[in-house]
Amino acid sequence: MALTQITGDGLAPSGFPTGSVIQVKYFQLTTSQTETYGTASASQAITNFTVNITPTASNSIFKLEANVMYESANAAWSTMWFFFRDSTKLANTQASPGNRIIGISSGLSSLDENDASSPEFATLTYFDAPSTTSAIDYKLGVMSNGNNNFFINRTIDDTDTTSFDRGVSFMSVTEIAG
Repeated sequence: MALTQITGDGLAPSGFPTGSVIQVKYFQLTTSQTETYGTASASQAITNFTVNITPTASNSIFKLEANVMYESANAAWSTMWFFFRDSTKLANTQASPGNRIIGISSGLSSLDENDASSPEFATLTYFDAPSTTSAIDYKLGVMSNGNNNFFINRTIDDTDTTSFDRGVSFMSVTEIAG
């Protein structure tokens, strides 16, 4: 398919075949960050993990991805990660019996009982169809069964030795032609 529409800013959305990547925006954290989680079982956006994107077409699909290296005082299975579109939580919409938390399932790489030097990793992917051409703030969100601090890109005990890991976390948003 030939791309026929060109504007001063580049190609118009209608010039992209369905499934084409139109734009990619991202946030990457290469330093450590401590996030205070104050209210148990409440949905909270993680500071700095925001990607602002303006859709080029109302039928675009957005692929949201995040990888977070973190450690918290709570057990890893008491934490659920997800995304927000502005203030709307993007997660599983089914009711949850009991006190289970509903969100996007996250992959945990380490369930070691030593919460001072064994980090966890959450890897998330979500597809969103916001049906708008207005600017959107996508944010990384978390819900936990308890109050505590999340230590992002580091372990709870953080010293300059080989026993205490440090990492890099990111969030990206890819606009795909619909």
